Amino acid sequence: MNETQVRNVIAALGNGFDSHEFIEEFIRMYEREYVELLSSHIDSRGGIFKNAHSQIGRYLSQNSTLLNIEKLDRVVSENIKRNDKDNQNWRKL
Repeated sequence: MNETQVRNVIAALGNGFDSHEFIEEFIRMYEREYVELLSSHIDSRGGIFKNAHSQIGRYLSQNSTLLNIEKLDRVVSENIKRNDKDNQNWRKL
């Protein structure tokens, strides 16, 4: 996952999106890179998906100014495993 890929995913999303929506679009646009990200967490404690998705969330948070996005409230939405989970809501600036 690199800045260009992240910017492309953000551009494909609406003005407001949550982290789950970002991840789903990232998978659609960059399936290979997503699998590589998952693979990098194969030996992680706490779960492969959870750790990979946390890495994505941290990237968005740490680079929000650069990416012209801002955090809003936390929301509950369906993750890729079809479970309703708490995650970050974002808005494009």
